[in-house]
Amino acid sequence: MTHAPRPFRLAVNARWLLAGSLEGTGWYSHRLLERLCATPDWEVHLFFDRCVEGFDYPGAVKDVVGLPARHPWLWKLWNERSVPWMLCRIKADAYWSPDGLLPSRTALKRVGLGGLPLAATVHDLNFVHQPEGIPPRVGQYYRRVVARGVAEANLLFTVSQTSKNDLAATYGADPERIVVTYNAPQQAFAPQANGGEARQRWAGGKPYFLFVGAFTPRKNVATLLRAYGAFQSRYPERNEQLVLVGNPLHRDAELEQLARAAGPGVHWAGRAEGSDLNALYSGALAFCFPSKFEGFGIPLIEAMASGCPVLSSSASCMPEVAGDAARYAAPDDVDAWTELLYRAATEDAQEWIQRGLAQAARYDWNQSAATARAALETLRPAR
Repeated sequence: MTHAPRPFRLAVNARWLLAGSLEGTGWYSHRLLERLCATPDWEVHLFFDRCVEGFDYPGAVKDVVGLPARHPWLWKLWNERSVPWMLCRIKADAYWSPDGLLPSRTALKRVGLGGLPLAATVHDLNFVHQPEGIPPRVGQYYRRVVARGVAEANLLFTVSQTSKNDLAATYGADPERIVVTYNAPQQAFAPQANGGEARQRWAGGKPYFLFVGAFTPRKNVATLLRAYGAFQSRYPERNEQLVLVGNPLHRDAELEQLARAAGPGVHWAGRAEGSDLNALYSGALAFCFPSKFEGFGIPLIEAMASGCPVLSSSASCMPEVAGDAARYAAPDDVDAWTELLYRAATEDAQEWIQRGLAQAARYDWNQSAATARAALETLRPAR
């Protein structure tokens, strides 16, 4: 009597799946997993560090592993103790960490899994190139553990060709081991016709420039605030507002000081998702993204898909992702950003809107999931 081979048992680090609090890594994990978990002949185990509502993908098993891990010391305990123990318990065939943090081979050997196939997604190397914007202990942990993981993983994912090149250059990783799985918009964004409602709700009925993202030093909101202040001083007849969407991730003393000095034209909208975020993008004169460093920059594509012209930093991966559909300035050039704001306020935007819609259509979660599925399938052990 023959028995059908058991499914490919893939364990996945799901710590970044937090209802109502998804950021870049969380959206990447969510959109890929909802597709990958439906793969025939796969059994996907999601490792959470706490009980989480939602994220009940068909065919997936949710496992609460160890204690909540939200601090570098607890990250180490989770990755080096809790995860190897659970991998052994479920008899995993492979492990994938979408946040780039893997258990060491030493920890896996302790539970008899020294040869377990490992995959990690390293979204960017901001903790290497922009360490001043990250709490020291967080940066130290990431630099140590990601470097080790890159050396020990069988497979690496990243989210842009720019990041792939950076991984290869920084760590000497074999480019053949690095697979690009591009991000895409967190949802199906589209142009909306209710721009007047958006202006009324978020900008006192006036036209507005928009930023969306976590408030961290590398997002460089400080340059945008300085440019907006210069725009107001240089063109006092203009009434455009600035709407900032997001919450602080790490403390930024410079931004805090500028925020206290910001005038009534600056509106802090807090976090926004779904239809609210779509409306914010669609109602804006321009989406402004002065970031110093990104692995991809999901808001760029979300804004374009919403019919919003894009003003972008010329640094890092932004020209790769936005292509010829954005207008660019160096991230710290306040004068150049001031001029971009003026052009966005006074020039016809139809050409940029159409370019943006075409550029956004290039990015699709189904395509990225298919790429990830084929790569992860290579980790399946021979039976």
